[in-house]
Amino acid sequence: MSSPVLVPSLVETTNHIEPKRSFEFWRCTALAAFGDIDRQHPRERFSAKRLTVASTGWSLTHTVSSPVEVEFRSRHVDRNARGIVVIGLALDGIGYQEQNGRGAQLTPGDISFLSRNRPFVAGTQSAYDEIRLAVPRELFEAWVGDADAFVGRSLTPHPAGAEVRFRLRSLANSIAWMSEDEAQAAIEGVLHLLGRLVEGAAQRTKSEEVSQAAVVSLARAHIARRMHDPDLNPRDIQVALGLSRTSLYRAFAETGGIAAAIRDARLDLARRRLQAARDDKMRIATIAYACGFTDVPTFNRGFRKRFGLAPGDLRLALP
Repeated sequence: MSSPVLVPSLVETTNHIEPKRSFEFWRCTALAAFGDIDRQHPRERFSAKRLTVASTGWSLTHTVSSPVEVEFRSRHVDRNARGIVVIGLALDGIGYQEQNGRGAQLTPGDISFLSRNRPFVAGTQSAYDEIRLAVPRELFEAWVGDADAFVGRSLTPHPAGAEVRFRLRSLANSIAWMSEDEAQAAIEGVLHLLGRLVEGAAQRTKSEEVSQAAVVSLARAHIARRMHDPDLNPRDIQVALGLSRTSLYRAFAETGGIAAAIRDARLDLARRRLQAARDDKMRIATIAYACGFTDVPTFNRGFRKRFGLAPGDLRLALP
């Protein structure tokens, strides 16, 4: 059976460029499509690295860079281009943006919105780390709301947005190894969570309900985030992700159910930790509790059933 074709990805960096030419290289390559590029402190050493993963209609970038300033003017706008909305997540640094008569200072944890079909100003006052997900305007509006109501704005790091931020980071870490279908489902999941966060999802019709693939993707990400919590249960996942009970249970029906998915994820993590050199001195019971199990006998029985040997035997078999 052939492996699925992965979505195209590209890593760009200034590591191989002579330091005095690195900013010019970055301006003319990675940032060439983003208007007029400048920086506040030309004499400071410049370095940057960016991962780009892109398919038809969408793209995701993860950038770590020295400060830059961007002016995307009217002459840079392609009037014939498809409408694109850019969702940004600031991970580090202090930035800013202005568009559509609105402006915002961006600090770590902020979620921001820009449109590639009208002028904007953006930049950073320090070295920065950010993720940007660019999606077609119609897709954004189907899941989140009127794009014009969002562009130029930002959402500050409120606890209610934790799932969106976690999911965007997880997506950036894994999307380069996804197939087209997997990536589409994962992006759909992010937009679903964002729509819930801004209360625009209520405007969707039933025909636009999140797909089963996206339900699985969202649920597994939530399980990974809360795996250490022994109280995590299917109801928590349903409420946190804004899913109906039917949607959640149907998505996992063919793989043993959502409760089994939680249990197996915990067992898989425990196995990885038992095999990890850095945890080789840690007691098995400590690992079991850290993975969300509440008693060792239950953990041992589940581990043996899933992997065919006891946790202690696995350790003994390690080289």
